[in-house]
Amino acid sequence: MKKIMLILKSISIFCLFVSLLAGISGCATTRHTTQNAAVNLVDMSVDDLVENLMRQNNPAVIKDGFPGALMVITGMIELAPINYNLLATASFLYADYALFVEDENVDYAISLFKTGTEYGMRALKANNAKFRKAIDNGMKIPEAVKFLTKDDLKALTWYGINLSKRVTLQLANPDEIIDIQDAVAAGRRSIELDPNYAWGASWNILGIYYAIMPVYAGLGGGAESSKEAFAKGNKVENGEFGLIDVFIARYLCRTIKDPDLFDQLLNRVLAMDSCKLGNGLCMINELAKQKARFSLANKAKYFD
Repeated sequence: MKKIMLILKSISIFCLFVSLLAGISGCATTRHTTQNAAVNLVDMSVDDLVENLMRQNNPAVIKDGFPGALMVITGMIELAPINYNLLATASFLYADYALFVEDENVDYAISLFKTGTEYGMRALKANNAKFRKAIDNGMKIPEAVKFLTKDDLKALTWYGINLSKRVTLQLANPDEIIDIQDAVAAGRRSIELDPNYAWGASWNILGIYYAIMPVYAGLGGGAESSKEAFAKGNKVENGEFGLIDVFIARYLCRTIKDPDLFDQLLNRVLAMDSCKLGNGLCMINELAKQKARFSLANKAKYFD
């Protein structure tokens, strides 16, 4: 029933927006005003849809609800291509859906992470003229991120998450992993602006990077740096953000060759109350539990 309600809500939001635009008539000023009102109305409705999805605690409902949510938001973006909140929310949703499917379909997850990265960059350019001009004039992202502010945090965070996770799935391809420097720069800038934003999600970028990469080009690296980054991330939600423990198990435990800590962390995730995070945002820790179960069932993959 919850799955049906999510799908129906997705369809109703899309139909509302289309009907509002289809009904626009009159002078250009009136059309422009009505279009803005329609975008703002659906913008709020999309936020409500995402909130409802985030509060689900049934993994099957969550996973099945993502395609409908993505259909709605991508449709909205086609009609409002520079709406910052829609673009940034799309980046967030693509990252989450990719995390849900990466263990069963790596190629599909890579495509989702790439799309999420593109939406994140579009949001940053739409929201920050200085950053957009810097990028358009050829400035590299590690330098251009200095222009980003707290107003850009949502897009910046999910741009970095999408990019960093995509790179982890393509470590065997040297042409693809060069983008890690952009992901690290995004993560560091996000932490500079607000280390606690999105449950401390950007600490995962640094924790994963330090775990899988040696010291290189001044970007840091190594197990100790990884432990420190993950520890700082865990403090944000007092250890209730289960994905951090999953990433520690998958990346750091593999590097330091500690299968016992691997088991300990993942079993702790499975024992969590999923809905303690963010006062009821159950989806994130349900995702963590799904990944913890997969990791335990495929332990040999991480310690071969």
